[in-house]
Amino acid sequence: MHQSRKEQGMERSSRRLLQADRREALIFSELEEEIAAEWMGGAVAPRRETQGEHGS
Repeated sequence: MHQSRKEQGMERSSRRLLQADRREALIFSELEEEIAAEWMGGAVAPRRETQGEHGS
């Protein structure tokens, strides 16, 4: 099936937005873990290394 240029552009834009949402969700997840550890009186949880984080 052939896509028009407009459809291709919309698909690329939506993919870029989804990637940003995933990065934001990972950041919020890490912050929640750190806050939970502080709230419970424990040490701050070590940050997790995620793939693709260093090359972007």
